[in-house]
Amino acid sequence: MPNNELSMVRVMVILAVAVMAVYGAAVVYAQQRPQIIGGNPVTIILTPGTPMWNPYAPSNMIGNTWDYLPLAAFNPLTGQWWPILAENWTVQVLPNGSGILTIYLRPGLYWFNGTNAIPFTAWDVYAQFYIGMKAFAWYVPWINQSLVDEDVRVLNNYTIQFLFQEWTPYIPYWLLTSWIDVPYPVWKPIVDELKTMNVTQATKFATNITEYVVPYYGLYPYYLSYVSTTYLHFTLEPPNLLSSWYQVFPFASWQYYDPTAVVWETGGNTQALSGMLAGKITYDWIGLSEAQLKVVNSTPG
Repeated sequence: MPNNELSMVRVMVILAVAVMAVYGAAVVYAQQRPQIIGGNPVTIILTPGTPMWNPYAPSNMIGNTWDYLPLAAFNPLTGQWWPILAENWTVQVLPNGSGILTIYLRPGLYWFNGTNAIPFTAWDVYAQFYIGMKAFAWYVPWINQSLVDEDVRVLNNYTIQFLFQEWTPYIPYWLLTSWIDVPYPVWKPIVDELKTMNVTQATKFATNITEYVVPYYGLYPYYLSYVSTTYLHFTLEPPNLLSSWYQVFPFASWQYYDPTAVVWETGGNTQALSGMLAGKITYDWIGLSEAQLKVVNSTPG
């Protein structure tokens, strides 16, 4: 074999070995991705058949999970807004003291429950605030309960508008930072009922709303894949759904971790501290005494 052909073969062999080495390293790395395990010093009480995924109900599960997002986030230290589910918004203050808040949503996001996906649209935002304003008197006295049917308007699938009879500069901070946790297709029967009611009837109907049992849907890159009184498992969405979340989180690093994150409901601060010291919890939010802080600071790792 001529030298130039022999050299070419050697180069091809070297490249092939290099590719195999890189691929092998990638496989090993994927298998050894660290798992996020968070501690939460509370106890979850699960009662099957109750309105666990109803944000209007007391003692629901929604507040214990992190698979929902607000329209936007606000940093009070810098005065900076961060668009999340909303891409943009405008405020128009009218001469009579009323005001209009128009919100433009990101297209391409989805609710997901592990099996079924529902497109996120302005109708979801409409359902959440329409129910809250008409049945639970949200934003009174800035909004007139009897005019909610006229003053909460879906302009198109990704644009919603609110008319407040009395305007205050705080309204965008209150409304935009609200979690959105009401998928319209699930809550449409409640919306339709409220549309036939006056304010007095809607207020009485509020009790029925708090007892309404709906299925779980999350609006986040992770969905709740397992729940018990001790553990919550959050799993990354499938690639076709996850790709749209890069609009919201362009610097996301979830691909470097195990696709399922765990929240351990430890039941108390002492148990959470024990889990941290044993290396079973990677992060936590707990209140510790000075003595416990000394133990943490003196523990390697």
